Amino acid sequence: MSESILAITGPTSGIGRETVKVLATQFSSILLLCRNLVKATKLKQELLESNIKLNITIIECDLSDLSSVRKAAKTIQNEFDHIDCLINNAGMVATSRQDSTDGYELMMATNYIGPFLLTHELLPLVMNSEQKQIVVVSSGAYKFAPMKRPFFNPKHFNPITGYGRSKLGTLYLAQELHEMYSDKGLKTTAVHPGMVSTNIGKNNVSKKIGNLVFKLLDPLFVTAEEGAQPVISAVEHPEIYGGFYSHEGKIIAVKKHGSDFFMRREFIDATLKELNLESL
Repeated sequence: MSESILAITGPTSGIGRETVKVLATQFSSILLLCRNLVKATKLKQELLESNIKLNITIIECDLSDLSSVRKAAKTIQNEFDHIDCLINNAGMVATSRQDSTDGYELMMATNYIGPFLLTHELLPLVMNSEQKQIVVVSSGAYKFAPMKRPFFNPKHFNPITGYGRSKLGTLYLAQELHEMYSDKGLKTTAVHPGMVSTNIGKNNVSKKIGNLVFKLLDPLFVTAEEGAQPVISAVEHPEIYGGFYSHEGKIIAVKKHGSDFFMRREFIDATLKELNLESL
């Protein structure tokens, strides 16, 4: 396979944008999965200015909407026979309770359920590639709270624990992928890149509440360029980072609830049931 293909979610801003700008020099084709097609078109033009031979495909994908995820996956399946590297980068923070189109708490839907479904749908293409790599952008925020039922619709919304559990879900996803497919050549890395400070989530609540929540999150904030580097390193050095959790570029052990096999098994099984899937 001569064509090397990178697929990335959330590429039009923040960490995703900085990541794809660097990695565009290392792949012959880039699949930009995003909600904002205007921003994606501008990014495509910018990337082509640096490399006119680069093949770039824009694919509309709203990770909070399962029908959008399925449609995006089908588009890719119809046009491509492999993906060398899939980066599950897109994510969001909300300081007020919101529900997704499918009725899930919005952060859990966007940060975990949508990426889980997308990964399931694209996994055969990844496994059909030479590189066989998946990078899951998780977060050190997983430390905020152990997983707890009900998984996808908490009875009481808390932005800190809600975000933390959605990112714990992504960590479990990476662990599950490694356990199931590493012996078949798949290299999976969970990356805490640091969080880029933005105003996401502040618009629907009072300034006081928004500032309080983001003050608690502030120790995790980095610049987009800084946040992109651990993701780039994971892609460039799968032999080093494959199967591990990277905290801002350093391989470290996760906290006890972050490596709870029985809770992971229960959570993954609940996800499969929710999505009417037999296995990842």
